[in-house]
This record gives sequence, C-alpha cells and structure tokens, in this order.
Amino acid sequence: MNLNMLKKKQATKEVKLSLREKKHQANLRKNSGLYFQIGLIATLFIVFGVFQLKFVTSPVEIELPPIDIGEVIKAAPIDFIIEENIPKEVKTQAVITKPKSLDNFEIIENDSKVLVDLIETPPVIVDKPMAVVDVDVVEAPVVIDTIPISLVSDYPEYPGCDKFSDKKRKFECFQQKIAKHIQRKFDSDIAAENGLTGIQKITIVFTINHEGNIVDVKARAPHPELQKEAVKAVMSLPKMKPAKQGYKKVNVTYALPLLFKVD
Repeated sequence: MNLNMLKKKQATKEVKLSLREKKHQANLRKNSGLYFQIGLIATLFIVFGVFQLKFVTSPVEIELPPIDIGEVIKAAPIDFIIEENIPKEVKTQAVITKPKSLDNFEIIENDSKVLVDLIETPPVIVDKPMAVVDVDVVEAPVVIDTIPISLVSDYPEYPGCDKFSDKKRKFECFQQKIAKHIQRKFDSDIAAENGLTGIQKITIVFTINHEGNIVDVKARAPHPELQKEAVKAVMSLPKMKPAKQGYKKVNVTYALPLLFKVD
C-alpha cells in the first residue's frame, strides 16, 4: 500500500513539473518575440534620429610660420645680342689629278744626245780620330726598406753567432755580443769626470743597414760627453750579416738601453 501511494505521489509531482516546464517554455517564446519587436522599434527610432541630425562643418585654419626670405639680391639684366646669319663654310675638295698613262712613251736610241749626268759624291776622309766623350751614367738610387728588428723574418747575425741554427738562440747570441762589446768599449769614468753620480741611463738607437754596417746612431744621455761616448762605442761594432725580410736584405733599427752606476 505504501509503495503504491509513493508511486502515485511521485507521478503527480512529475506531471506538475512537466506542466510548469511547458508553461515556462511558452512564456519564453512569447517574451523573446516581444523583446525582438521592442529592439527593432528602438533601432528604427535611432536610425531615423541620426538621419534627422545636421552636421555643421567648419573650415580649419592652419597658421603657417612666417618664412624669412632674407635679403633679395637682384640680378643684373642680361643683354642678348642677335647675330646675323653667318654664311656656312664651304668645304673645298682637293682635286686629285691622275697620272698620265704610261702607255704612250718614246723610245730613245743609244746614239741620242740625251745623256744622264751621274753625280758622284766623293768620300770624306778623316785624318784625326773622333773624340770619345765620357758620359756619366747616373743610376737610380735603390730604396731599401727600414724595418724594426722585431718584425723581420731573419735577424741580423753577429760574428760568431752562426753556430746556432735556432732562430731564437741566434738572436739571444746577437743581443749578448752587442751588450758585451758596449760594456767593454764604453768609458764609464766620463760620468764621474763630469760630476755625475748615481744610476745613469743612456738610450741608444742605431740601424744595421742592408750591407751589415752600423749607421744612423743616436743616443740620449744626461750629459753630452756621455752621449758622444755611447755613439763612439756603438760605431765600433763589427760588420754583421744583414737582416732579411723574405729573400730581400733590409735595414733594421735596434734600441739598446745602457745603465750604469757612478759611486
């Protein structure tokens, strides 16, 4: 009994819910149509109002900044000269006359009086020999490049350093030999004689030319006598094997600082 009652109540509820849903759907359909009509009428009113509006266009005035033309320069008037017709030059053609035909010629017999004079020029005999003038041939000087010693491919070779085949060892021998030679030849007593004391520094720059000779020696010292002595010591260096850049002999510059102490 209870089950039947529950089923009946549930059935009545479902019937009521279905009726409500149908009624709600019907209301939605009516309301959507009504809303559409109201929106359409409002849109038409807005469009009509827009067409009734009058738009006034006012001209826009743009102020341009004043242009400074500056000083006006008046050009002088140009006078034109009208020239009369100039007669054209008449080109004259050269008239070339053809040579007469050689078909009509006259044969002259051997006994004719027409003779051909032959003029013989006697040879010139020179009794004295011609003087030979010596002409000095001036050869153009050969320009030899001067390169810092650090940039050459082959360093100059000091006598006695050829025993080293390694390039680095040969250059170290070159530096040591030059330093020993300068120490031996330089008279450091000149500094004391000229009243100098303490550590003295002399900078020497010289060139070993493409023939291996010492040239263009320059020295900077605290006293002129020391400068002369430094140049003298460097000039006494022996002739060396010149440096090379590739296969070409070149001049190289070498700088040598000299330090010594005067007590």
